[in-house]
Amino acid sequence: MGIVLYDNPASSNAMKVRFLLAELGLDYERRHVPLAHPRPGWYRERYPFGTVPFFEDGDLELGESNAILRYLAGREGRTDLYPTEPEARAAVDWGLDAWSTQFRGAFFPAERIALMATPIDDGGSRPEDADQDELAAAIDTTRPKWDIMESFVADNGTVVGTFTLADIAFAPVLWRWYKMPLSFEPWPKVALLRDTVTARPAFSEMGPA
Repeated sequence: MGIVLYDNPASSNAMKVRFLLAELGLDYERRHVPLAHPRPGWYRERYPFGTVPFFEDGDLELGESNAILRYLAGREGRTDLYPTEPEARAAVDWGLDAWSTQFRGAFFPAERIALMATPIDDGGSRPEDADQDELAAAIDTTRPKWDIMESFVADNGTVVGTFTLADIAFAPVLWRWYKMPLSFEPWPKVALLRDTVTARPAFSEMGPA
């Protein structure tokens, strides 16, 4: 049995894993999971948490995208992406956890208004068709998080100074914000990070949505 990824093209967490799989050059089977709730019964039976993605590698089963990233980097011996030296690894872990706990949730409400009035599974929506006052208010609430991100990331187009799992985690949502009516001029380090990581061939190969 090879690698199986239960994913959805529009899931930013699944995009992380596909990005890494493309960087590693690994073949895998994709199984589509609808994003609508409740998730299908067959999926909840397979994976009771019901979140996306879910991952299998032979007998190994994993949920949670950051856990999958860490596993794959270790599986392939990619210490450039996930170092073994404690201080360097801690920096990457901080980037991964900060993304999930401090940043990601702040950006989703504006994405929902702008891009998901029609479910992304059904083609999604356009920011220009959203209620502009509602969207502007939601975008304004993200500005403090962009300020914090600007102080958090390195100044060379990466999160921690070299390309690691942290960049793979940040990339899908940063790419999604190309679609949003927000100038990144106040955050040049974040803009450089977004441009650099999403320009990698593996990012295009994984098929962002």
